[in-house]
Amino acid sequence: MKKPNYAFPEVLKERLPIPVHNRISSDLSTDGAYLKTAAYSHDDSLWFEPDMVGDPKATDEDFKQKFGVGGRYEDFSTLEFTEPHGSKGANPLRRIALHRYSLSSIKSWLSTTGLKRAENAIGAIGLARLHDNPAEAENDGCNHHLGHLHRSDDAGDFKYLDLGSVDITKIEISYVPGSGYIAGLTFFDQIDGQHTERLRWKQWEGREPQGMIKVLNEPPDRGDGAVWRFAGLTGSWIDTLGKGHVLARVSGIWKKDEGA
Repeated sequence: MKKPNYAFPEVLKERLPIPVHNRISSDLSTDGAYLKTAAYSHDDSLWFEPDMVGDPKATDEDFKQKFGVGGRYEDFSTLEFTEPHGSKGANPLRRIALHRYSLSSIKSWLSTTGLKRAENAIGAIGLARLHDNPAEAENDGCNHHLGHLHRSDDAGDFKYLDLGSVDITKIEISYVPGSGYIAGLTFFDQIDGQHTERLRWKQWEGREPQGMIKVLNEPPDRGDGAVWRFAGLTGSWIDTLGKGHVLARVSGIWKKDEGA
């Protein structure tokens, strides 16, 4: 009788590049956000949600109905900017900024209902690294931008957080299932056991949209005393082909502090 091909949990754990704690609904072998991030994981040194938080990527037909013809998903990982590569050393993040997604009146008239609903969601993420030149930064103090930066003189179009004095321990991610995009992000640090809100972007004003869910994104406490430090973000944008980008799915990335 042929023996079943079983593997004990500790064996599976060693095979995976990162710990998996949610139900996987994506094909990780083709998921760019997962692959871009997992490429920097060595000996279980990183934690992030492999499947990201947010709606799964839509089929081509569903994508077209929600966001229009010609668009596509664009995967990212901020580790591509911060981790050592070739002759370049590590250059960790010192600031992040969240930018408003907005449509001009003309583009709004030409847009799908799904894209109009994404107004005021997240359209770009700014990054400033430790060794970047502040003199070369945009108005948000960041030198690099993911998504599509809508330049504006309105300071309310973005919010930023300097990371030098905070340690992001968890992120609250808000979205309405079926919408296809992220509606809000809130970053927290922890001091003496108390969590404090440090940066918040929310699409809505007043009452929360019906059906919204909030997911806490944080490294699990596995009882081994490991200390995890916030290292960046990974996820996917909706590239609308001429109407900007909208953040579709996301996860924080935490790196194990080997010196702690």
